[in-house]
Amino acid sequence: MKGKYKLHIPDYQYYADQVACRKACPVGTDAGGYVQAIAQGRYERAYAIARGPNPFASVCGWVCNAPCETACTRGNIDAPVTIRALKRFVTEKFGAEAVSDPASTLRYSTAPGVPYGKATGPKVAIVGGGPAGLTAAHDLARLGYRVTIFEAQDRLGGLFYLVPEYRLPRPLFQAEIAAILSMGVEARLNVKVGRDVTLAQLREEYAAVVLSSGAWGSRQVPFEGRELEGVYSALPFLQSVYHRHDPLPIGPRPVVVGAGNVAMDVVRTAIRVPGVEKVTVVTLETWDEMPADDLEIEDAVHEGAEFAVRLGTKRILGSGGRFEGLEVKKVLSVFDDQGRFSPTFDEEKISVVHGSSVTFAIGQVIDTTYVPEDLEGIVGRNGVIRANMHTMDTGVPGVFAAGDVVTGPRIFIDAIAGGQKAAQSVHAYLMKRGVAKNLSGISTPIPHRANPSPIWPEDFNKKGYYTIERKNPDLLHPDFRRTNFDLAELSMTEEQARTQASRCLTCHVNPIFEGHKCVLCGGCVDVCPEYALKMVPLTDVDLEHGKVEPLVEAFTETEITLDHIEEPVVQTLSQSTAMIWDGMRCIRCGLCAKRCPTGAIAMEHLEIKQEVALQ
Repeated sequence: MKGKYKLHIPDYQYYADQVACRKACPVGTDAGGYVQAIAQGRYERAYAIARGPNPFASVCGWVCNAPCETACTRGNIDAPVTIRALKRFVTEKFGAEAVSDPASTLRYSTAPGVPYGKATGPKVAIVGGGPAGLTAAHDLARLGYRVTIFEAQDRLGGLFYLVPEYRLPRPLFQAEIAAILSMGVEARLNVKVGRDVTLAQLREEYAAVVLSSGAWGSRQVPFEGRELEGVYSALPFLQSVYHRHDPLPIGPRPVVVGAGNVAMDVVRTAIRVPGVEKVTVVTLETWDEMPADDLEIEDAVHEGAEFAVRLGTKRILGSGGRFEGLEVKKVLSVFDDQGRFSPTFDEEKISVVHGSSVTFAIGQVIDTTYVPEDLEGIVGRNGVIRANMHTMDTGVPGVFAAGDVVTGPRIFIDAIAGGQKAAQSVHAYLMKRGVAKNLSGISTPIPHRANPSPIWPEDFNKKGYYTIERKNPDLLHPDFRRTNFDLAELSMTEEQARTQASRCLTCHVNPIFEGHKCVLCGGCVDVCPEYALKMVPLTDVDLEHGKVEPLVEAFTETEITLDHIEEPVVQTLSQSTAMIWDGMRCIRCGLCAKRCPTGAIAMEHLEIKQEVALQ
């Protein structure tokens, strides 16, 4: 029988999914867990939760794009919890950058294996020492593998080094890398695979290879005049500033083309280069269409960047072999009616944006020319490595891949997750081959429900938590920020952190209903401030959805034949009531449980834990 409400009967996964921040994190960090620990003043526990699944917890405390915040249930009410900034608060107390021995943070890891064991297992090669490769090295070293990273640059860290210094302190991620190397991971720097050593040689010497060479190339500028002096691409410009500390000559009035996060890094970096007077940003998009984070755009504006929106480059102008300006055309639309990127222009409305140089931040490319011809089948469009997105397996025995080289340019936490998957698959592959006999195998994580424990809102919610407004970390004044590369974002005080953490809705806590105790008074529905509860007749419920109909049959003691429902059955259903709860609207205030006169509702802390069984 079809009704207007499609219900899901809660199971393990349902309650796990209620913690939306954890579900959204590519590595499964229990963000709500560490936020709640901060609210309680349990800071080391908070760090342990944050560090557990993520060897770069400190990095993510500074620059993660925070998909957890995007998913935060509090965002359905007013604004998400400041999850990323709260992670930074605890990593500054207990992270690798805050302790004398970075290796001491390894004990908090929840990756299978041990942090300080001796590497006695098979040899594994990793191509590329960025976040994906380093994460794979971390997880494999814990399992006892002898890991060697081949890095073309003169340092490990990959694109960490191109994040502006005013956003990410160098000592911080260097300390997290040092912790990984302390497990016996070998790094061969200035060794480019395909030039100094071949992939075939690595496959012959090592039991498995992980390709994580990243996306270090800049998309070629496609416009007439690209050969002019003063025309640059984003990554070479950022490298000139943060690798060589010798900025490219961009002159007093540089122009930047692009509206993504990399473009904003270029813009805000250019503002800080000595001698720059004004930075102009040319974007195809309007303000609400720009793909960069809103805060990055806002900070660029506050620091003095001038935006020229809805303009597309027609050609690059210059004289005497040097850039002088961009000829641009008006953008009519950026996306088609299907939401796909497909700009259209008014070719008659032409203008010129003048400047001393132009830097194009229009995308990155992947270099996989090191893959030999006999394996060219694993190289897909735009040079990406074709790999199973769940296992990072390329289909070539012993060859795995992770990070931007698989997905194209993505955020750091995606690369970290890819490195974890690759490490797990390497381990499973070598165990299956029988070459890792002294190491433990990994089984599928097993979710289980612990014994539920009733809990009351006073135990987990600060009084007035519902009315506390979101407050982002303070920033240095824009006039000062633009003059140097000092860290722009200030640390939260303990009071600020605990106050912001107390905004968490504690989605680990849920109202649990016992139908046989309910007297249908409707008090819970009336008292719910967010209308998360509704009582409806069973005739309004879609009985074909999931496991609803067997439970209805058991509760009403009425057999339901979905092909043909007789009138007596309909009458029974119309006289029965379903309680519907919307977990995405619930603020866990507990008023429904307090109002219930029969104790049919209890607030319970239902934690879903994942255990990795070692064979």
